[in-house]
Amino acid sequence: MMKKSINIFVILLIIIAFPKKVFATTLQEYEDQLNKYQNELNDKNNQIATSKKELEEVQKKITETEKQIKDTESEIERLEEEIKKNNEEIENKKEESKRIIENYQISNGENIYLEYAFGATDITDMIYRLSIVEQLTEYNDKIMKELKELVKSNKEKQKSLEAKKVELNKLQEEMRAQAKKVQGNITSMEGLVPNIKGQLSYYQERVSYYKRIGCKPTDTIGIDCDKPKIVSGGGGGGSIAGANGFVSPLNSYRYISTGYYWNGGSGHKGLDYAEGCGTPVHAVAAGRVYYVGSGKDIYGAKMVLIVHNYNGRLVFSQYAHLSGYAVSTNQDVYAGQVIGYVGSTGWSTGCHLHLEMSNDVGWDYNRPGNYWTYVKYITNPYNYVPR
Repeated sequence: MMKKSINIFVILLIIIAFPKKVFATTLQEYEDQLNKYQNELNDKNNQIATSKKELEEVQKKITETEKQIKDTESEIERLEEEIKKNNEEIENKKEESKRIIENYQISNGENIYLEYAFGATDITDMIYRLSIVEQLTEYNDKIMKELKELVKSNKEKQKSLEAKKVELNKLQEEMRAQAKKVQGNITSMEGLVPNIKGQLSYYQERVSYYKRIGCKPTDTIGIDCDKPKIVSGGGGGGSIAGANGFVSPLNSYRYISTGYYWNGGSGHKGLDYAEGCGTPVHAVAAGRVYYVGSGKDIYGAKMVLIVHNYNGRLVFSQYAHLSGYAVSTNQDVYAGQVIGYVGSTGWSTGCHLHLEMSNDVGWDYNRPGNYWTYVKYITNPYNYVPR
């Protein structure tokens, strides 16, 4: 018996020494979230600015490469014309040489030079004629050689330029692919900015509000300060269906289009009430509005989030896909008060109200910034609201 008493005493001592702080979130934690999203926004803006500068450099290189390709194509065309012109000149030189030799009465026989040379009247004439034959031959050979070398050189240049053009085209395709990738990164990051700004704006508003009403950094939100209105009536616990103090979010509706089937990680997190757009939506119990907007939902659904004090326990209700609002943040509401209107905003295929509820932990309330912690505490709305 003595040993059992000691064990109980030890357990009580541990509980006192290390109090369990499961759901408490302080103002300081909200400020930490504010700083986190501010840093994240600054980081994203810096990344976007760097990527845009990189994109400008790549596009500049693409423009320069396009100019080089055009210049190369023009040079290839010029060489082709020059090769054609030189080939024509070679043919002309052949004809010209033939005519010159013919003018000196030299034909194409094997002994043409000898016949011409030995046709001289004396030794002086013979030397003269040999000199002419030699000069014509050397001149003709020299011109032909130069022209052929020029054609060969131009063809080599043309081949080199064709290879350069292929390389430039390849480089241009690589740079275009790089530009596309960088642009994709920019678009992706810019797509994240609105959500970050929405979260930043939310925490700026919450921190400002809590400081304005006198919350201290160590105060637990909803417990030490900013206490929500108490839900009147009803028994205890979080599993009483249709408990007193809770009402239906709609006075009437056609049917439940999708029921609750949530296992903590997948499924449907609430009840979908099918009803016409514009139908008034009511607060399911007395409480305090802590979020109004569409920045939290990645698909842009308009939402109202309310925290309730149910027999000392925090209970949260979320109203999504609204077409409009009838309340604002930090506003106290009573059970049945109109807080918005049925809509089809966000990821929705038709007019309906999505009602979502959780115990102890609310989305960005006492687990700020941690959506996947919040969803573990979601409960069937029928545990509170009447069917």
